[in-house]
Amino acid sequence: MPSFHMDNCTSDASLIKWTANEKILHQKITKAESVVFMQNIEIYSHRGASSSALENTWPAFHKACELGVGIELDVQITKDGVVLVFHDENLKRLSGRNLRIEEIDYEKIKDLRIGKRGRRKFSADRIPLAYEVFQWAKEKTIPLNIEIKESFDVHPDGPEILAAMLEGLGHVHLSSFNAGILKKMKELKPEIETALVIKRNIKLTILEKLTWVDGVHLHKRLYSENLLHRLKEMKKTVRIYGIVGSEKVLKQPSRHLSGIITDYPGKIKEKMRLPV
Repeated sequence: MPSFHMDNCTSDASLIKWTANEKILHQKITKAESVVFMQNIEIYSHRGASSSALENTWPAFHKACELGVGIELDVQITKDGVVLVFHDENLKRLSGRNLRIEEIDYEKIKDLRIGKRGRRKFSADRIPLAYEVFQWAKEKTIPLNIEIKESFDVHPDGPEILAAMLEGLGHVHLSSFNAGILKKMKELKPEIETALVIKRNIKLTILEKLTWVDGVHLHKRLYSENLLHRLKEMKKTVRIYGIVGSEKVLKQPSRHLSGIITDYPGKIKEKMRLPV
């Protein structure tokens, strides 16, 4: 993955479920080749370094920067068109307020404290503005995996607003569970990679029809050498998520694997023996 230095950081049948008669492809990879493959696998911190700090907050992003990994983050859009970095559609889990982001204006929530229950009263964390995070990541040359949430499917100008914010960014790709959102983003920004997030079995024949989808982000339980080989034949970039550090894939990853998305980026780098 593109390198950046820690001293740049501040403190701040055709299913994806294979039948018994399908052959599993066994690839013999030498130890030296395996090291090369692992060095080429990008590591993304899930919602920032969310095992070290509150998800999708500046402390989590700064920690990811210190670790020298990419950042996966989620974007939502308010009723008045302000793009925020936040995972849930509703603010209740992290703010205690039962509000849907797509139904409110930014002014109403800009000063909300966020945090885990029982701690948020004393929290200094606020919901970050996506534009500020994007520009910071650009300055630090940090790769971004921007997951687009469902509020963009509701806001009439959501995709256009996000597309304008992506102008001039470097190493970035877009992901979503919603193939329709990805299609719209591909029309607006054809040069940017799109990836469909998949956590359940899906027919590969369906995936083949999604010509605007450049890659897939697979939950780790769907991982198999056979599947990755099939996806590679379809010219899809493959990343896996849900990795915690104990998985066998970390010892000898597939040559078809491009990235890993994890809450534990430091541990994953250590397991893969990559420099921190």
